[in-house]
Amino acid sequence: HLTGVGPLHLSGHGYYDDHVKLISALNPTYYMPIHGEFHMLVHNAELAEKECAVPRDNIFVCDSGDVIEITPSGAKKSGRIPVGGIMYDDSGAIVSEVVLKDRIHMATEGMFVVVLTVQRGSGRLMTSPDIISRGFIYLRDSEELMGMIRQYLKQKVARSFGNKKIDLDVIKKELKDEITHILYDQTRRTPIVIPVINEVGGGGGGQSQGRDNASRQGKPGPKNPSQPKKFPPRQVPDTDVVDPALRSKTETRAY
Repeated sequence: HLTGVGPLHLSGHGYYDDHVKLISALNPTYYMPIHGEFHMLVHNAELAEKECAVPRDNIFVCDSGDVIEITPSGAKKSGRIPVGGIMYDDSGAIVSEVVLKDRIHMATEGMFVVVLTVQRGSGRLMTSPDIISRGFIYLRDSEELMGMIRQYLKQKVARSFGNKKIDLDVIKKELKDEITHILYDQTRRTPIVIPVINEVGGGGGGQSQGRDNASRQGKPGPKNPSQPKKFPPRQVPDTDVVDPALRSKTETRAY
């Protein structure tokens, strides 16, 4: 900065002629630019060759990881080594590349979760599918799309479940792939889709039937009937679950 001249800034970097004078004064046998973007390194290497007569074979334009082997007989490029940034979390553990990619994906595209609660054995949906969106779309403004997703989920459950053995991992992968396609077709975005399937209950219920018959006939039921386990009330996530029955009971938010 020049005092008394106002907001005038003079670059601290050397100009073209300054580089020529420096290289000529040093008269190096080998030359390797090391600072700046790669295209700047190339330009500086060309300067050394054209203006200062440094042989092209003695000029090294290197990228991160390139190895220069220097021996009494000379210098040459000699392969590469792994380089790059390493990310650590709060505990000091290294964060893998896969985790970083997922975090970047969620940051740019968001997350879309569907939760299905089905009856074990029959495959019947116990509740309307829950849909949770984070950083993707505002559910209250996307009723038509959510209706399409919900309809698809009901049809998928009807086709995939029932009185037959199923592989939940296979069903989840199919849900993830197909929902991803639907969302991309409608929004041109690809959030991370996470399907969750909860199987509850089961068939049977003979003792309960016996108690019902005994009650109708005025007879006492078994002394120590096995009480069926009660499931806790469904937890409503703190986001907009597109379920009309829930909207009147809780105020939800979506991001």
